[in-house]
Amino acid sequence: MNAEEALQLKVRLLTQGARFSDKQLNLRKGGAGPVGGKYFILPNGLTCGVPIRQGEMAKLYKSAPIEQTDDPSVWIYDNEVELKNIPRPKFLDQKTADGTPFQKIALLHSVGTLATTVYQACRYWDAGTQCKYCTIPTSYMSGATVLKKSPEHFAEVLLAAEREGVVKNVLLTTGTPDTPDMGLELLISIIEAIREVSKIPVGVQFEPPVEKEWIRDVANAGANAIGMHIESADESIREEMCPGKFEYGPLDLYRKSWLYALDYLGRGNVSTFLLYGLGEDLEKTLMLVRELADEGVLPVVTPVRPGHGSQLSDFIPTYVKDLDASVAFYKKIGTILYENNLNPEKTAAGCHKCGGCTPGQEAYDWAAENHE
Repeated sequence: MNAEEALQLKVRLLTQGARFSDKQLNLRKGGAGPVGGKYFILPNGLTCGVPIRQGEMAKLYKSAPIEQTDDPSVWIYDNEVELKNIPRPKFLDQKTADGTPFQKIALLHSVGTLATTVYQACRYWDAGTQCKYCTIPTSYMSGATVLKKSPEHFAEVLLAAEREGVVKNVLLTTGTPDTPDMGLELLISIIEAIREVSKIPVGVQFEPPVEKEWIRDVANAGANAIGMHIESADESIREEMCPGKFEYGPLDLYRKSWLYALDYLGRGNVSTFLLYGLGEDLEKTLMLVRELADEGVLPVVTPVRPGHGSQLSDFIPTYVKDLDASVAFYKKIGTILYENNLNPEKTAAGCHKCGGCTPGQEAYDWAAENHE
C-alpha cells in the first residue's frame, strides 16, 4: 500500500467508520478522547481507532461493512481491505494489591500506548459549560473506572504491562478540577511514581495553567511530551463548542504556554489538538497549523467523533459525505508538517505517538513521498 492509498484509507475509516452487525462488540463508551471505536492495524503497519456504527448512523456516515474472518486476528473492511485485530492484553485482567481491576486504572490504546485519565471529572461539567463533544465523566458514572487514579496503582499497572511487553509509551490526561493547579499536582505525582520504576516515555495533557512554572515542574518530574489542546483555530467554534475552556483560556495563553513548554521539551514534543468537522473555517485551521508548525508545536488535527453521553451525540460532522475534500484537507496538513520537519512518529509519547485517531502520520508520509 503506497502513501496515497494509506492516507485515503485512514481518512475514510476515521470519517466514515465501519458497519458491524454484532451488537455485542465491546467498545469504549466514555472517557477522554474519541469513543465508540475499535483499534486495528492497517496494511501500512500503522493503527486506526475505527468508529463502529450500526443502523441509521451507519447509513448516514456511509459506513462500509467490517467482518471477522475465521482467523480471529484478521478482519475484512469493505469486502477487500485486510485489517489486523489488536488482541486484548492479558495484564488488564489483573488487580492491584487492594483489589482494584487494572482495567479501571488504565487501558492500552492502539499498539503500545498505556493511557489513563488521572481525574475522571471536570469543573466545566459541574458548571454546565463543558465541551459539547466531551464524555469524560461518563465512564466513571458507569462504573468502568475510578474517579482519581493513584500513583501507586498506575505504577502497578505499568509494570505489569511492561512485563507483558505490550507498552512503549504512556499517556496521562486529566479533566480539570476546580483548583488553581489545574490538576497538575496529581499528574506530577503519577509521573514521579512512574520514574521510580521505569524510564518509559511519558506524554501528558492538560489545560495551560496561569502560573507557567507548573509546565516546568511537569517537565522536570520526567514528562517527555506535553499536549495543551486549543480544540479549534476558529474562535467562534471554540466559544460555541467549548464555552468553559473558551472563557478560561484565550488563544494568547495557549501560545505563551506552548512556547514556554518548547524550552523544556523541544520541537515536536509539544502539541495541541484541533478538531475537524465542527463547522470551523478550514482556512483558519490551516493558518494556525502553519503558525504552530513553524514554531515547532505539533498540531494534531483529528476528525471529531460525536459520542453518546455528550451534547453532540446526534451532531453530524461537516466532513460527512465529502471524502475527497477531507483527503485534500489532510494533504495540506501533511505538507505543512513535512515542510517543517514535524514527523509525528518522532514525538516521544502521547496521542500523536499512538496516531489511532488522526491521519496525521499518513498525511506526513504522503507529503514526504510526493515532495522528494
